Amino acid sequence: MITKSHALKDSHHRYAWFALVACIYYAGTERALSADMPVAAPETSLPAINGGPEIVNPIPADNPIGAILLSKQHPLLLRSDFSRVSELVSQIYQNSQFQPIWFTANRSEKNLADLLSILNSAPSNALNPANYDVDRLKQLISGQNPDSSTVASYDVALTVSLVRYLHDLRQGQVEPRDVEYPVHIAPKPALDLAGLLKQHLASQTLTEVVGQFEPKTKQYQQLKQILTRLQQMGNQASSDEFKPGKMLRPGDKHPHIVYLRQRLRGMGLLGNNAATDSKIYDNDLVAAVIKVQQQQGLTADGVIGSSTAALFNQSSSEKIAQLALAMERARWIPDTTDGPMIVVNIPAFELWAFNSIDDPNPLNMKVVVGKSPSNQTPVLWEEMKYLEFMPYWNIPKTIYEKEILPKAANNEGYLASQDIELVRHQNSEEKGGGSYLRARQRPGKKNPLGRVKFVFPNTADVYLHDTPGHAAFNRPRRDLSHGCVRVSAPEQLAQFVLGDQAGWDKESIKQAMSAPKTRHVTLKRAVPVLFYYGTTFVDHQNQLRFYPDIYGQDEQLKKALNKIQATTNSSSNNQLVMSKSTVVGANP
Repeated sequence: MITKSHALKDSHHRYAWFALVACIYYAGTERALSADMPVAAPETSLPAINGGPEIVNPIPADNPIGAILLSKQHPLLLRSDFSRVSELVSQIYQNSQFQPIWFTANRSEKNLADLLSILNSAPSNALNPANYDVDRLKQLISGQNPDSSTVASYDVALTVSLVRYLHDLRQGQVEPRDVEYPVHIAPKPALDLAGLLKQHLASQTLTEVVGQFEPKTKQYQQLKQILTRLQQMGNQASSDEFKPGKMLRPGDKHPHIVYLRQRLRGMGLLGNNAATDSKIYDNDLVAAVIKVQQQQGLTADGVIGSSTAALFNQSSSEKIAQLALAMERARWIPDTTDGPMIVVNIPAFELWAFNSIDDPNPLNMKVVVGKSPSNQTPVLWEEMKYLEFMPYWNIPKTIYEKEILPKAANNEGYLASQDIELVRHQNSEEKGGGSYLRARQRPGKKNPLGRVKFVFPNTADVYLHDTPGHAAFNRPRRDLSHGCVRVSAPEQLAQFVLGDQAGWDKESIKQAMSAPKTRHVTLKRAVPVLFYYGTTFVDHQNQLRFYPDIYGQDEQLKKALNKIQATTNSSSNNQLVMSKSTVVGANP
């Protein structure tokens, strides 16, 4: 926040001189700038899904289970390195004094059967059972009278596989920072997996633990329901491909219309009462096709050309693959609670503001997001704390140096003409002290933040704001900003945010958005804000929509997931066939 302002005189010569001085100050005050103008901090890996109790007792190296835990390697598993979940596994065995929990003297066949059932049901959450060694575990469980060392090895193998599954289900298979995503999301609240597992094993209710780790967000549950429906449908037969061979217009007749009707019904866009054998491209079909064209960003005219026809030849397996990407992303999102919430879907270029999880009529508006590929709007989850009506724009260093300073150097009057002033900022002692000059643009018609700024403090230093340039909202593709999100209906969004705050109504908001001075309004109740990257997304009407992959993040995520699968497949092909003689000793 800028302290006492020492606005400089508007002399052309003084502005040009101070422009150069400011550049010097900007270049030499990295420490001060980092405190006043946050930039994306170096990312660290998210903590594990559940902290659980801190391990106090050291892991015993002379114990067969302890030796495996210390090595963080298990040769019986296709992915032998289990370091990602090693802390969780260690906490589980600390609870059992590093003794087996599955292959006990009174081993529970129900618990073992439930374990296999959980891993076999992985496809219902778009996960692959092979990644959790389910076939290998079946062999271990069916083995006869293993010795103590083998029991330890088998027992840890079962635990690692279950923990991997629950970890992937809750947090995701891919750590987003590993694929260089611009992600700024705090970890989910910790769950005590060791305690939960001990409880459910004792009561033989192991299958119930899955519900505690499965994401609770409405988006995830909607995606899962659609996935289940597609898995039940199976692949479309090649003989039923919708290939009309020519452009179809409303009212046209064609034998392949029957197949089109089948596709639309399977997508949930046609009622079961619609005709099944008609070959006419009727009004019901046209309306459904227009919805699909809107979802895909095509011209929504109901005319079926080659691009539209291709949408209906997508197999169930291809759709399932898209849903798998969407569900993986949804696992990164914290579980939501009921109440107001704002969601920006970046590739959809849209914002939704919900009063509750089941709000049937959310506020919806177009947005402009960060330009691809250089200024990508990050994925984030933060809480909106305050609004600023008629805000100043504190110009970031990079924008000032690259865009403003060259113009000021060539035009002595440029800064004054743009209402840009140079002010001295005094840092607090906590931020290292000292002062420096920085540029800011006064409120007004030329200010790119428009009449209101919505602030949710975050390490990426992005926010929602108005804009004086509304023509951009008419473009179909709207990745045009430096990273912040411009909203097309700022007044309505302000009404949503301040809806239950005394002293604020439509008229007072309108006055604040045209006042001569900046006004800071702290929210009495913070509003969660989610910036989300969903190329496959279920809207509030429970319709599955597809959007262009503007940042190429689908391909990045596919590669990361394929790498996991390739590791599993490679290990499977290279491992020797396991026999009863396979024994893991104290130092596997």
